[in-house]
Amino acid sequence: MRFLASIVLVPMLFVGWQLWSDHALEQRLKPVASGISGRSVDVDCQSLWGALLDAQGREGEVYFDGNGKPERKLFLTRSICNRLRAFDGTTTHPELDCLKAIDWSTTDPLPYSSECFARASPTIYAILILAHESYHTAGSRGEAETNCFAIQAMAWTAIELGAPRDEAELLALAMEALEPGQGPEYGTSECRRGLRLDLHPETADFPTEHPIVAPGGRVSAQ
Repeated sequence: MRFLASIVLVPMLFVGWQLWSDHALEQRLKPVASGISGRSVDVDCQSLWGALLDAQGREGEVYFDGNGKPERKLFLTRSICNRLRAFDGTTTHPELDCLKAIDWSTTDPLPYSSECFARASPTIYAILILAHESYHTAGSRGEAETNCFAIQAMAWTAIELGAPRDEAELLALAMEALEPGQGPEYGTSECRRGLRLDLHPETADFPTEHPIVAPGGRVSAQ
């Protein structure tokens, strides 16, 4: 009987730990997502079992109703949540060290074929996707526009998760450099300083404004 009880107890403890860990991360990400959205929103991290059964090719999503109003909740896949969990609360991220040596004034500073891209891109995209889906909850629907707004929110997002300011700004610069290669659905020529999707065209700063403050759901220049 004791052996059988152990067989039952161990999986139950594992499931309980998974649920607790996911809930803790969701609560950690909630104020970050809300600061980007400009309203209180919830974060739903995909469960381990959901990930095992998931055949959809997306990394996050927000549902809009028939009137075009977004839910107050964003969904993130388990791989993205795991990456954000690893990033959160640590001030050093070795996978991003190579970004410090890049000359960002060159035409293609972070090629998709580079070793630096291979090391840094999982973290870059995890921060982007959290900001991107948070902007959807603010009512931004177009993927390319939302992507551009998210890039401008990445430094603030990373800082809220414990990154130092210089590293946080490098994440935004990296994604700005990668954005043209994302194709027409997620890339746009308007995501540049002073152009239509620059949320602060009155300044020379792009993609990160100074001081770095919560985006607050801003989706247009004011």
